[in-house]
Amino acid sequence: MPLWPRPADETPPPDIDEISREVHAFGRGRLPEWEAGYLEYHRRRYQDTLRLLPPGEGRRLLDVGSFPGHLSALAQNRGWEVIGLNNTIEGAAAWTDFLERCGERKIAIRGCEVEREPFPLPTGSVDGVLFCELFEHLHLNPFHTLKEIFRVLRPGGLLVLTTPNLRRVETLSRLWHGWGAQSPMSRPFHELFPSLLYHRHNREYTANELAYYLARQGKDLYDFRLDHVYYSDALDAAHEIPGVLGQRASAGEQRLARMLRGLFPSLRGQLMARAWRTDAALVEWDALGRVEGFGPAEEDARATQGFTRRLTFPFRLTDARAAFDVPLPPGTGPVLLSLMVAHPDGGPPLAAEWSLDGAPVQTLELASSPRPVRLHLLVPAALATRDTVRVGLVTARWRDPYRGREVGLHVGAQWLLAQRLAGPAAVQAAAARVQAECRAEDRLESWWVAAPGVHLASARFPSALDWGPGDEDQLGPGWFWREAWGKPGTMRWTRGRAEAYLGHDGRATRVLVRAYSGEARLGPVSGRLVVEHVGPDGEATPAGETPYTLAPDTWAELAVPLRAPAGLVRVTVHAEPLRVPRERIPGSGDDRGLGLAIKRVWLAP
Repeated sequence: MPLWPRPADETPPPDIDEISREVHAFGRGRLPEWEAGYLEYHRRRYQDTLRLLPPGEGRRLLDVGSFPGHLSALAQNRGWEVIGLNNTIEGAAAWTDFLERCGERKIAIRGCEVEREPFPLPTGSVDGVLFCELFEHLHLNPFHTLKEIFRVLRPGGLLVLTTPNLRRVETLSRLWHGWGAQSPMSRPFHELFPSLLYHRHNREYTANELAYYLARQGKDLYDFRLDHVYYSDALDAAHEIPGVLGQRASAGEQRLARMLRGLFPSLRGQLMARAWRTDAALVEWDALGRVEGFGPAEEDARATQGFTRRLTFPFRLTDARAAFDVPLPPGTGPVLLSLMVAHPDGGPPLAAEWSLDGAPVQTLELASSPRPVRLHLLVPAALATRDTVRVGLVTARWRDPYRGREVGLHVGAQWLLAQRLAGPAAVQAAAARVQAECRAEDRLESWWVAAPGVHLASARFPSALDWGPGDEDQLGPGWFWREAWGKPGTMRWTRGRAEAYLGHDGRATRVLVRAYSGEARLGPVSGRLVVEHVGPDGEATPAGETPYTLAPDTWAELAVPLRAPAGLVRVTVHAEPLRVPRERIPGSGDDRGLGLAIKRVWLAP
């Protein structure tokens, strides 16, 4: 069966016999017994992999985890200039023979621990990467490996990644029989617990998880545009359902497995993903200008649970004020800047205001968490006509007992990404990518806090905001999660300042907010509602304001006169004092600082 779904631009692969001939020629016509068996088992996988790899036409290809060299040789035969990347612990005799063969074919082999070390290639130096049957063996930091692949690929470069499908029929069959999803205990000891950890599958993945790593993750600074995660049955031989000593599938089960794979291709054994590196410019830290207010680069020395790293990227700590100049890529249109920030060491939430050439563009409040955040700043088209833009930061600081001094935010210290968005379609595509990233990260509060600029630049919002799935699309910073309150319905609490966005058709004259002050023991709350019109360039102009004061345990419909043309309206709720239930209600463990509880926000005539 071909790949499913079938690629629209599939490259015609060689037939099975031709693959065997080419690999035997690479092996000088005398493959050892183990390698001949390996070829027999994997040659259909090679065939399906080559469906996703176009002719090389002299371009450079990096084969990550290239041993025993079969795919490197097959790609070279299709016109690619191939570089292989491997650790050097495969075994003395086989490794020596492998190096000799590759040397004869002028396939350069370079040593690298791909989860720990930078790849020994310059940035943007290859046109394609094969990353086949290695992902499942990684046990330290797959984000580092993918980030290095991103770095060495030129903008628009191709990545082909293959790995076993955790959701395959073989796994379901094992679980049905009460066996484990990993290698069965009946296997020889050296296969169950090899001395080399890389010989073991440390984690297998589903198609959704693979798509997360390539196109949705927000934990590290790389971006791929995913074509598709394809399903292949290349390794679904009859003896693999499962077929090892002590765990034999019956003939009937094998027929059922073949039928299930035909009816439900997502149960096939292999995942094959094709993706392209985005055209974002990689701006290394040394290329930034006029850097002020940042400490030296550090690695995370604080462990979680005693041994696990929290941050997987080097960082610099900020002072209360920090800034740097970012060179902008050539072209016209706005520019999306992306960088990593974190606040992992404890202490109070840190509020930070980011600016571009001195104009405030985003307020970010980070609670202390080992989860980093990918921050996105949209440089408007009018500002992006310059060669550089100055990114400024003003942040709260706190005294870190571990370091014995006051510190600010952790900011990723390897590189920034700067992507030119030429036209509305590019802005919308970037917004969709950031939206998918945020949705994939579970329970991110203040959802769009890290990306309001790019999101709002392409938004078409309704005139009412009711809580439910997708309401985050209309929210800026300052909100807690949705809460089901029974008869009153679904509510959200604000912090001291919370933003919401509505679409205005030009006919509304008021903004209405249905709000509740909270139970009596929390006390009163007061503040103001501010309404602004947000132009296409992100500039906000005042459109209305009204103060309010609510007694304890009070519902109210707050109204603000609206004087604005059609377009995007930002409603900002200011509330004080912040009431902490744990401090005011005996027995409460809720330590949030609460402003108003909001039921609904909408425009009215």
